[in-house]
Amino acid sequence: MSASTPSLKDFVAVLVRPRETMRRILDSGGKRWTVELVVLASICTSLPDPEIRKLPVTMPGLSLTSMLTFILVGMIAKAALYVAFFFVFAWLVTFVGNWLDGRATAADVRAALAWSLVPAVWSTFYRIPIAIYSTSLLGSSGNQRKMIFDFIANGGCTLTVLLLAFDIALDVWVVFLASSCVAEAFQFSSWKGFSTLAAAAAVPIVIAAAAVISLHG
Repeated sequence: MSASTPSLKDFVAVLVRPRETMRRILDSGGKRWTVELVVLASICTSLPDPEIRKLPVTMPGLSLTSMLTFILVGMIAKAALYVAFFFVFAWLVTFVGNWLDGRATAADVRAALAWSLVPAVWSTFYRIPIAIYSTSLLGSSGNQRKMIFDFIANGGCTLTVLLLAFDIALDVWVVFLASSCVAEAFQFSSWKGFSTLAAAAAVPIVIAAAAVISLHG
């Protein structure tokens, strides 16, 4: 099979047919866009960050160029941390999955986890309008209390609940895709894929708890 790279069609297909799409990507032998997807997901989830939107108020002396540079550096730093965490977690998932009789390389697991972040990329289509709308509600006043009251009076509570609902649905979708894509990489059931993710996520917690108990023991 000749090497090929994923297409825009795969960005849609993975949302509804994750295992079939993941298998095609893993078997293609081409570039999988692993790191690119992780960085893109990090940037997309940073777009509505309230701390970024409050910069004109908290740092009024910044020029437009300085503000854009500040935001860019912050996004790059966040993306770098995101990638580092991603590689560590992917290694844990690989270890747990192979321990559970799966058969997958670390590269395959990283690709599977990266493609499960596609909903975060698509979330830009609701994050940007909500960010613009909430910014218009908050205004540019330096009075924090007045900003909060104005935000609530102009429908801020409804907006917050709506954004929370979208974020919960997004998180559930990402977990579902991760379970399915990782399971396809290991060639076992999606439920076992979810168990693998849960066990890998629990490892740092167990280690931290053991360290705390040991220190206080």
